Amino acid sequence: MYANHFGLRSDAFSLTPDPAFLYLSPDHAEALAGLKIGLADRRGLMVMVAEVGMGKTTLLYSLLSEIGAGMHAAYISNTRLAFDDLLRQALADFGVSCEGRDRLALLGALNGFLRQCAAEGSTAALVIDEAQNLDDDAFENLRLLSNFETYDTKLLQIVLVGQPELEAKLRQPHLRQVTERVAVRCYVNPLSREESARYVEHRLRCAGGSSSLFTPQALRLVLRRAQGIPRRINILCHNALLFAYGRGEHRVSRSVVRAAVREKEGRGLVTLRRRWRSRLVLWAAASAVPRSRLRPWWAGAGFVAGIIASLSWGEWLFPMHAPDTTRVMNEPGMYGDETPQAARPLGDRQDAALGAVASASVAAVSQADTPSLLSATEAGATSEPASPPDLRAATVEPSGTAGAPTTPATQSQDGKRPSFREVVVPRGTTLRGLAHEIYGDASQELIHRIKAANPKIVDANHIFAGDRLRFPEIGTGGPSTQDAKEAVSKDARHE
Repeated sequence: MYANHFGLRSDAFSLTPDPAFLYLSPDHAEALAGLKIGLADRRGLMVMVAEVGMGKTTLLYSLLSEIGAGMHAAYISNTRLAFDDLLRQALADFGVSCEGRDRLALLGALNGFLRQCAAEGSTAALVIDEAQNLDDDAFENLRLLSNFETYDTKLLQIVLVGQPELEAKLRQPHLRQVTERVAVRCYVNPLSREESARYVEHRLRCAGGSSSLFTPQALRLVLRRAQGIPRRINILCHNALLFAYGRGEHRVSRSVVRAAVREKEGRGLVTLRRRWRSRLVLWAAASAVPRSRLRPWWAGAGFVAGIIASLSWGEWLFPMHAPDTTRVMNEPGMYGDETPQAARPLGDRQDAALGAVASASVAAVSQADTPSLLSATEAGATSEPASPPDLRAATVEPSGTAGAPTTPATQSQDGKRPSFREVVVPRGTTLRGLAHEIYGDASQELIHRIKAANPKIVDANHIFAGDRLRFPEIGTGGPSTQDAKEAVSKDARHE
């Protein structure tokens, strides 16, 4: 396709094993010479091992094309067949007909042909490519074929050619009899950087061109990616010449070689799913922003803005309510001998807050059970400022029924019914704020009475959100005002 464009007579980097393009590196030349000598001297079993793409088949074709009329060769490339089928294919290549189909008839025909060759003074060679695919039975039968011999010579020359897996197979203990019969071993290693450059020049020269078709940078990239494997060099150079021809260029540049490398590695065509297309569009829009406008502080500003937005969104979803005084609990003990009940779920607390507003009348009735400031004053207790009626004191059940009656309290020693108002501490408040919200007063004596009813409070300025605190009803038991005064005086002495 591109031969005329670059002035070439033929495809310089074809993948077919053409002996005309054989490049004899030191290892290739040594392997070819070793096989020729082994066949000429009738050494019997020979092995050649090389990596994938190193030109083993090209070397074999060159070997078979150079043998003269005194050499009969059979070439087998499909080693996935059974041994009997391999034997039939070998007889067909030798030109020997066999009427029988069983192994005994096949071996008899082969033996007659080999004796005829010995009488004529010619040599019969069986070349098996891709020999690493042979099974153990085939290896053992090939060893038996090497027993066709006379007193002074081997009648059948067997050449096994394969990848490094062939060497690993022959090293297995159960195949040691086959390994011991190998008379010639040849190894072909990958090309060096200099040999790879000479390989490219050799192929181009055989096609009527020169290595000047590639820029030095492009050639270095090809050699680095190929890693000394001739087949990789052929693929990369062929694709690079094809891309340069498509672009109308008369010389292969480094960018063209990079495109050939991407094509070989399968990264030339990408199919995007629908969900990724939008992301690609966003990425393209972001990449269009000049780099000079992007500064590190933009990332910090965006991070802070995201935090503020998330906090605002959370406040809108879960607004902070006033103290949740959803029930009035009558406790049998004065100082909370029993463990406080766990906080109810958020849905129950919200239902209680909404139900309390709807059940104002029920709350007013339930307020009659709660001793007021006047009753406390008539009982002789210390006067406290009257607290406004709290509609949230009504108990609301999850089913939505408001104003359920509270549990009767145990009688105290003075005949009063001690009761406590249980409050769930909301976020962002203090004990004084709660006292002012509930009683309308936040005096020091009142704070000490609340602390006396809640022994777990160590510091009045530090209470925890979610805790349940008991606020005593003024004048209905609980720590007295005299106890609160004594606590205040004690704190003053400590100070």
